[in-house]
Amino acid sequence: MFMKLVNALTVAGLFVTGSYAKCLNEEFLCCSGSNVEVQYTDNTGSWGIENGIRCLIKQDESTNEVLKPANQSSSNDVIYGDTFDSMFFGAWVGGDEVLPEYPQPNAKNVAAFEAVQGRHLDIIHHFVIWQYNDWEWTRNYLDVAKANGSLMMITWMPTPYTAQDILDGKGDEYIDTFVKGIKSYGEEIWLRPLHESNGDWYTWCTGKDNINNAEEKVAAAFRYLVEKFREGNVTNVKWVWTTNNGNSGEGTTLTGSYPGDNFVDYISIDGYNFGTAQSWSSWSTFEEVFRDAYDAIAKFQKPMFIAEFSSSELGGNKAEWISEMFRILPERFSRIIGLVWFSESKPDNEGDWAINTSEAAVEAWKKGMNAYPQANRKNSNNSNGKSVETNEVTTVAPVESAVAPVIKGDTFDSMFFGAWVGGDEVLPEYPQPNAKNVAAFEAVQGRHLDIIHHFVIWQYNDWEWTRNYLDVAKANGSLMMITWMPTPYTAQDILDGKGDEYIDTFVKGIKSYGEEIWLRPLHESNGDWYTWCTGKDNINNAEEKVAAAFRYLVEKFREGNVNNVKWVWTTNNGNSGEGTTLTGSYPGDDFVDYISIDGYNFGTAQSWSSWSTFEEVFRDAYDAIAKFQKPMFIAEFSSSELGGNKAEWISEMFRILPERFPRIIGLVWFSESKPDNEGDWAINTSEAAVEAWKKGMSAYPPAKRIGSNENHDNKLAMKEECWSEKFGYKCCSPDNKVVIETDENGKWGTENGNWCGIF
Repeated sequence: MFMKLVNALTVAGLFVTGSYAKCLNEEFLCCSGSNVEVQYTDNTGSWGIENGIRCLIKQDESTNEVLKPANQSSSNDVIYGDTFDSMFFGAWVGGDEVLPEYPQPNAKNVAAFEAVQGRHLDIIHHFVIWQYNDWEWTRNYLDVAKANGSLMMITWMPTPYTAQDILDGKGDEYIDTFVKGIKSYGEEIWLRPLHESNGDWYTWCTGKDNINNAEEKVAAAFRYLVEKFREGNVTNVKWVWTTNNGNSGEGTTLTGSYPGDNFVDYISIDGYNFGTAQSWSSWSTFEEVFRDAYDAIAKFQKPMFIAEFSSSELGGNKAEWISEMFRILPERFSRIIGLVWFSESKPDNEGDWAINTSEAAVEAWKKGMNAYPQANRKNSNNSNGKSVETNEVTTVAPVESAVAPVIKGDTFDSMFFGAWVGGDEVLPEYPQPNAKNVAAFEAVQGRHLDIIHHFVIWQYNDWEWTRNYLDVAKANGSLMMITWMPTPYTAQDILDGKGDEYIDTFVKGIKSYGEEIWLRPLHESNGDWYTWCTGKDNINNAEEKVAAAFRYLVEKFREGNVNNVKWVWTTNNGNSGEGTTLTGSYPGDDFVDYISIDGYNFGTAQSWSSWSTFEEVFRDAYDAIAKFQKPMFIAEFSSSELGGNKAEWISEMFRILPERFPRIIGLVWFSESKPDNEGDWAINTSEAAVEAWKKGMSAYPPAKRIGSNENHDNKLAMKEECWSEKFGYKCCSPDNKVVIETDENGKWGTENGNWCGIF
């Protein structure tokens, strides 16, 4: 356990508001003695380092004075600025290989990066090039940051202009659109113009043109931009000045382009460890990359952060590079109050800067961050700086209906939410509900998945393949619902025993697995698209044969003494083909645990389709199967964005559910993009759709598993004690299933900057 503290740089409490009493009560780690050298002082007190671990130094109780670093000059005092109250973390996320589309920090890329690092982004970094990107284009990404509760830092790149061009007014028309746009936008924005001017690669760089970009002209151009905004009475901009970590070209220095304290809110450094990625480069530690620039700009009394940085994997160990960075930051770079990672893969011309080039690099980044609590915006009551919405979606609290009593079943105690997450563009790899896809979807919706939905096709997917995804659900504290698709067989084929060998492997496998699993075979048989559909072959798939095939499968599991399966019967919301009805394939109450419906609003995505409300999609099937006295849920559903408003479709669904569809006890979203043949069913096709989904869910408390020792919500009550308490840590809240580290004692997560044990 001691090594956990050393290696993880202790997440037990750093730079958090509190008192020494909290230290003594073990909320923070106390230093062993008062003779520890002071490395850092904040409002809480003085911090030192013992054995590589930050600790709170006990103050002199007789004077009640906070100790100050003995040899700390005024230039080394930490200056936080007026935006964040502690260390902040950000990233440029456009080019991360998690999403290889044209790099932009859209909502999908932001969600993917946050899922990888397991933490909210305080800063979203964006690059805006004057030659190509206008205000309206830029505003789209500001909206992404706002919706995410993040602050946007714009690197404002005046290509194709030199500093002299700016001073000559050549960019004025463009500049004025941003003056007006940012003023009307109202949200705080960080602008970072003319960055890295001590290089030789941009049109405004001194090293590229030391006449038109002489350092004094670059400084004057920076002041020119600030004055343009001041003339426009713009008060919501913070100005960031940036030097590159090294000079390149004639006439360049690290500080010569500084425009003056009256024109700068934050100072920053850009720097990269290229490793051996280039013919001219070699491996450099974080200290070697940043020490010269840090020491040079420390004379400016402004908040300082790293605005761009990353490390290659070539020539050294990227994970160790990151870990070493976090280890030395408090002592060697005590003025640094923020880190903004540049996460983009540029293997052809620079290097692979993505954070997730290796699992070890990601873990090192996570562990280092977890030594710091989530930064708070100083002028916000919300921990992530999220603005309070005034146009909230109205949701109706669940109600019980005397006319149609709710049948909840014996798995969940209240409304449950699930999803098929394989095809969500958050992670566009071959669609499967792997751990990354699950984490990405949960990050988007901000809530734990009660059900993870998976499709298993007999022709292609065997038991061992299936078990891998069951393990994902188990590790996530979720229940797996398997849509068990007997392709290429008809119902008659099943009755003839053609699938017996395959079926038997699942009988044995599921029995030995032990966890509760929901099996949903022969779904949507009232359609004409699957090999078991009545509408496709009304002889071999006559409805009575489909019902018999369902019973056949149940009996096979009963013969194998399998008692950990719940059987789900599903009708499609509409019939398609000769001989189909909504309820004709129902196998009987003795063979069914849950009844369900599949349905979609295709909008105008297809030539034959039109916009349909949730009620129009589901009312006929709901009314038809309500005669069966079984728990009922929606097993597959989604809406297109085409032909109407998807966000309003979702909001309306939540509004009418309690009264029009009171029997519905669960919703399982189908989140996959199929634009070529069906539609874009992903939950995050728009920010508005995501918000409507979140707000609708928020009317329902998290569902709890009934009577299960593996229940992620009930474990606390089932255990006599929290296993991690004996190591000095509380247990995570029941819904927290994000594993940061696993050791010999168990699985560990984090909450509020502290380690916690995961049930």
